Amino acid sequence: MNLREFNRVLRQTLFLPILLLLALAGFAAWQILRSASALQAIDRSDEFTTQLIELQKLIIDQETGLRGFQLTSDPAMLAPYQAAMGSINKSFDSLHQQLSGRANQNQRLAVARDRYQLWLGFAESLLNKDPATLKDPQLNQRGKHLMDNVRAAMDDLLKAEARVRKRRSDKALGLERHEFITLVAVALVVGILLGLFTRSRLRHVSRTYDATLLELKMQAEEIYERGQWLQTTLESIGDAVVACDNEGRVVFMNAVAEALTGWTGQEALGRQLREVFRIVNEETREEAENPVDKVRRLQTVAGLANHTALISRQGKEYVVDDSAAPIRGQDGEMTGIVLVFRDVTDAHRTEAALIAGEKLAIAGRLAASIAHEIHNPLDSVANLHFLMADEADPEKRAEYLHLAQQEVNRTMQISRTLLSLYREPKAPVPVDLKELAEGVLLLLERRLLQQNIHVDRDYSEPCVVEGFPAELRQVFTNILVNALEAAGNNGRIRVRIDHAPAEELRCVGVLVEVTDSGPGISEQAEQNLFQPFFTTKGEEGTGLGLWVSKGIVQKHGGTIRIANSHDEQLRGACVRVYLPARTMASASTRATAHVA
Repeated sequence: MNLREFNRVLRQTLFLPILLLLALAGFAAWQILRSASALQAIDRSDEFTTQLIELQKLIIDQETGLRGFQLTSDPAMLAPYQAAMGSINKSFDSLHQQLSGRANQNQRLAVARDRYQLWLGFAESLLNKDPATLKDPQLNQRGKHLMDNVRAAMDDLLKAEARVRKRRSDKALGLERHEFITLVAVALVVGILLGLFTRSRLRHVSRTYDATLLELKMQAEEIYERGQWLQTTLESIGDAVVACDNEGRVVFMNAVAEALTGWTGQEALGRQLREVFRIVNEETREEAENPVDKVRRLQTVAGLANHTALISRQGKEYVVDDSAAPIRGQDGEMTGIVLVFRDVTDAHRTEAALIAGEKLAIAGRLAASIAHEIHNPLDSVANLHFLMADEADPEKRAEYLHLAQQEVNRTMQISRTLLSLYREPKAPVPVDLKELAEGVLLLLERRLLQQNIHVDRDYSEPCVVEGFPAELRQVFTNILVNALEAAGNNGRIRVRIDHAPAEELRCVGVLVEVTDSGPGISEQAEQNLFQPFFTTKGEEGTGLGLWVSKGIVQKHGGTIRIANSHDEQLRGACVRVYLPARTMASASTRATAHVA
């Protein structure tokens, strides 16, 4: 029998007796209500009789006051007569309301009231007569006869109500005896049934319990075997795994985690994770926030920051990448934390080499143009120097010297632009994006002239952001070289730099838009543009330019998007780069993390 069936039997054993007892209680309550109703009927009869007696007393008081006035002719004797007048009418009305639904008694009460009204009319006429005639025996005899009729009607009412009360009392006593017998009989039957039912259910529960216990034992063995299998799986996977309880104490480590941290599972068991998993910033050497503490604070999945190094127990250092996630129970409450991390030291070095290689690739692609741009001014300087050697006119010599200085300045500007691809400040500095874009276009000037590509410039003033100039120049070099190659001979490129207002998900910054007149981007290429090593240039491309550029832009807190242009004159690709006016980037967050 499964657990559901076991619970069903338990519920039957518990709730059926309760339902029977509730039914017995309901029956008893019904009987009690019947008895209470009978007793209330008796109480109503007693109340009616009491009020009827009070009414008789008031009428007698009226008669007594009238007789006293007849005998003495003293108006003071009429005080009881007058005092009882208002109360008698109210008593009649009250008695009439109590007799609602009782036609016989209502009829008797109406007779009594009519006879009282006759006597009252006699009394009122007597009071209006000459005091000398009040002692007339005939008047006294008539008044007595009318009052006797009132008393007879009242007595008839009392006797009838007494009979009603007796019937009600007999009925109540009968109900009490019947209820007692019925309750005893029902209680005995219910008790016997409950005993038999409970006995059978308890036997069934006992058998079910034994069967369930055996089943649970088998399930426990299965769960144990499954747990051993899962533990073996965790110990065998290639990533390091550390599980902690809700307080951050280590409860499990696999072999990879033991190798990287230098702690064995037994040694780390029960220790705080920050003691076993010691991490620092690779460049600043400051202690990094423990991912378990971050998960406990955020109550969600959390990962390490870039450039995080794990220092093992023996002092060996690894660059690691990790994620920590909460372990939640069935009620949704966090019961523990699992940390998964891996050694990415070699990948980190490879990535840095790729980025450096991409810089060299950019320099290589620009080498021919730069050599030509530098060679032309140097030729001009040599020619001017030759002319100055034979020139005697001071004004001509000064003019030649000024022209030579211009060519030297141009050569120095090109040289500084090239060197700035590799020189980098240690902290973000103000960068004029217009000046930066013009410097990149200066390096590409020879290729633009050779291919007869026209560049439209649309700059707002000023467009300054915080950042690393060399890295941003690398980004725009990649973008402009791609635009130049896409536009082809006799093509057009538009470079627009404008302010970007604050929006819901970004702050104030600058938007740079580069649009070309090339064929645009295919749907397949659009989905893979920012993947490393993806290129549409064949052997001529490395596939790293946009990947590196996206990492740099994201490090500065910006975004980069590429799509086909909707401009009728320029239907090629449109690259939109947003950069915030103020960046959180620093020298310790160099672009080594790239999102695909």
